[in-house]
Amino acid sequence: MSAKFGTILDDLKSSFGQARHHILSYLLANLGMAITLAILLVFVLIPVAIVFMAVYGVLGPGFGPLMVTWAVQNPLLVSGAALLFVIPIISVFLVVVGSIFGMSNDLVTTGETKAESAFHYLRVKFVSFVSAGAMLTIMIIVPQLVVWGLASNMFQYTITGLPMYALSAFSFAWTFVTVGLTSMVLPAIVSGKGVQDAFHESFKLATQRFERVFGLLSAIVLLAAATLAPIIIWGYAAGWTMNPLDIVQVSAVAIVGIWSLFAFLLWALVLYPMMIIGFVRVYHELTDGQVATPRQAEISIA
Repeated sequence: MSAKFGTILDDLKSSFGQARHHILSYLLANLGMAITLAILLVFVLIPVAIVFMAVYGVLGPGFGPLMVTWAVQNPLLVSGAALLFVIPIISVFLVVVGSIFGMSNDLVTTGETKAESAFHYLRVKFVSFVSAGAMLTIMIIVPQLVVWGLASNMFQYTITGLPMYALSAFSFAWTFVTVGLTSMVLPAIVSGKGVQDAFHESFKLATQRFERVFGLLSAIVLLAAATLAPIIIWGYAAGWTMNPLDIVQVSAVAIVGIWSLFAFLLWALVLYPMMIIGFVRVYHELTDGQVATPRQAEISIA
């Protein structure tokens, strides 16, 4: 049965309600995951820092300009090294995101969740999250970096005009399609699937129930565009002129600043959890999993 607009709207409404009623649980979990992410990134970056300082200490201050010159002359090698650096960084980020998916899985299946659930999933699913994060990075991010790197080399490291718009369109399309195809990977992993089976099931659901999976993704993209549009528009407009701001422009800056703060808080507190809950809910509904009936509960603080 084809998913209708009302079905997607119901997905968002149910997910929004659950995110709102557990707002403090998600706030505590996200704060804890942010601290965990910082710690994990330190462990990832320490080896790089050690090598960097060792090389500078051995080769002296002239090594910096020498490396800059070498990088300009060998952009493809630099891009390759950057890819090896990007994969573990994004993989670590997706580990903490996966933990929030686990917390949301408890909420969708039982109707209740706690911030501690995120740390439980971080511990028991760490290896699966890292593996899935690496594969997702290779599928979604790496091809774009390669294309942009090759284009930069082709255009002598300055991309403007039509080529920039074409590359931007490519990045959006690639991201949209690959995120849609892999959007059920983390819900599948927190539901007990192995990494390989999770990817296989995500591809299957995204292609066989295209309208439901990509419909939810499209709704989230439109919601993000609506909430961030004033910020994006002002960013472009501010780049059109370097003239001093008049009173109208100063007022516009103040309004955009207030809206930016509101949009940030809205996404951090409600819309980000709603998005994750939505994908977990759709996964369970498409796989005939357990879905608890949302209820108007008190705001959870644990």
